[in-house]
Amino acid sequence: MEYIPAIISAIGTIIAAWFAYNQYAKNKLTDLKIEKFKIEEAVKNKRRNDGSAVVFGELWNVLYTLKADRVYIVQPHPLGNECLLSVYYEVKRKGVEGMRDKMQNLKMSEVAKFSSDMAKNLFMYITDIDGQVQDKYAKALLSSCGCVAAVVKRLNDNRYDWIGSIFCEFTHGMTVSEAEAREVLHEAAMNIQYLLPEYHSQE
Repeated sequence: MEYIPAIISAIGTIIAAWFAYNQYAKNKLTDLKIEKFKIEEAVKNKRRNDGSAVVFGELWNVLYTLKADRVYIVQPHPLGNECLLSVYYEVKRKGVEGMRDKMQNLKMSEVAKFSSDMAKNLFMYITDIDGQVQDKYAKALLSSCGCVAAVVKRLNDNRYDWIGSIFCEFTHGMTVSEAEAREVLHEAAMNIQYLLPEYHSQE
């Protein structure tokens, strides 16, 4: 009988050690998961930054090749449940007002006709904003920022889903031909659409 307390104490020590080891193992596993997450995020961020550099480079090339005043990408979001439009990527000539601040979390329902046109048409050559853009809100938005003519190119993912549109805008009329605009924007789209980072709301 005198050994029973010692046996109970030994069992208690073993159980405590087992729990401590389990906790240690769980902590280590958690640390490994956190480290793996950090590495994956770092890789993802590098890929996103590299992709962004290419996107901006392509937009600058379109701006100067087509002698445009403003070039930007309108992206629907959130992906899979698109109901908003926003601009993150934009380049413009000095002194030209930007669209990025004007188009943040714009409800697609407010520009339903124009959203539908962007999603359906691979290419739009608009020589007269007032005469050719039927959506009143979209027309007002473009006109208020000085746009009188525009070329719009749809961007697709590898499933051919609409992931955004390149807008190439002119504030003093457009001199570039439809054929040249189509060729330049097609090349830009091919270089952008498969690496365009998903838009994440700034709010």
